[in-house]
Amino acid sequence: MERRVPPPSQSAADFPDLTIKLEERKRRLYKLALIVALPSIVFAWYFYRDTNLFIRYGYPWLIAAALIWVIALFWKRIPLKWIEHFMLFTTSLFFLVKYFYLLFLTDLTTQWQELEATYWVTALLFLLAYIIANHHLTLRFALGYSGVTFVGGLWRLYPGEMERLIEMIRLNTRVVILALLAFILAKIKDDLLESQSAKSYWEWQANIDHLTQLPNRRMLSNLIESWIASRTSFAVLLIDLDNFKCFNDTYGHDVGDVLLSRLAFTLRSNLRASDFAARWGGEEFLVLVGKSTTEQAVQLAERLRTEVENMSFGEDRVSISIGGTLFKQSDDLNSLIKRADTALYSAKQQGRNRVCWG
Repeated sequence: MERRVPPPSQSAADFPDLTIKLEERKRRLYKLALIVALPSIVFAWYFYRDTNLFIRYGYPWLIAAALIWVIALFWKRIPLKWIEHFMLFTTSLFFLVKYFYLLFLTDLTTQWQELEATYWVTALLFLLAYIIANHHLTLRFALGYSGVTFVGGLWRLYPGEMERLIEMIRLNTRVVILALLAFILAKIKDDLLESQSAKSYWEWQANIDHLTQLPNRRMLSNLIESWIASRTSFAVLLIDLDNFKCFNDTYGHDVGDVLLSRLAFTLRSNLRASDFAARWGGEEFLVLVGKSTTEQAVQLAERLRTEVENMSFGEDRVSISIGGTLFKQSDDLNSLIKRADTALYSAKQQGRNRVCWG
């Protein structure tokens, strides 16, 4: 019995379909956010650049960064992870500079509300960081960022403005609490993702033949039954490796396993995207030919037979026999496979290395 060993760790990246869907959704979300935010930044710069020094010199830098984000998001060759980290770095740096500008270069009597708003934007940055990065790394980032702002505030306000210092400590404490709560939620999210990934892994294990890396009988049977239920036009090709027992007896099971793997690769390499190959059992394989006429399925079967016959495997001649049949509206799984098996038996009786149709 083959030993099934769970992977050392599981994540969305281990399952490409899941990763692609998640990245597409995040790209769309980022694009929408930028489409909403960019015009407001431009308008703020245009109307307030003459009255606010930071807006005059800081906002053009933010606008340029946002334009780079947009271009990168539309250019799908750039990994989303790179874009996300660049977005987080630039926005964090922007608001950190804004915080210290307000703290040291403005009159806090008139700018205190703006300073408070910067704190709450910082909380949003922490939430963005939890979306982008590992929750442990993000917690360190959040605490480090909060520590830098706290030290800056302490330096600026102590001991002359104790009331504002106390208010700043309260703001800082609230933001840290939000960061800790977000950490808990992010940890739950990561645990759920890991659980889902592990579930997907074991489902994959249950439906894959581990020698050939093809779907197994269970998986293809379910697919055939779903196609029968949808009344899809398709054909099945039941394939048997000729004289495999003699080959095993002569060279041993290890070499026999290599031959089965080579055969599986040859079958898989000659199918269309709409076709499926599976290991049906032992030396038998089954090919499911999607949206096919009898003529198309026969042509595919002959091509597979020829490709295997030309397959290089030392000095030994390798061949397959194929029994094929087209789905009929009255078929269920058993009747369909039985008809293909009868056709395969006929191919064997007629000398092997041939295609028979049932």
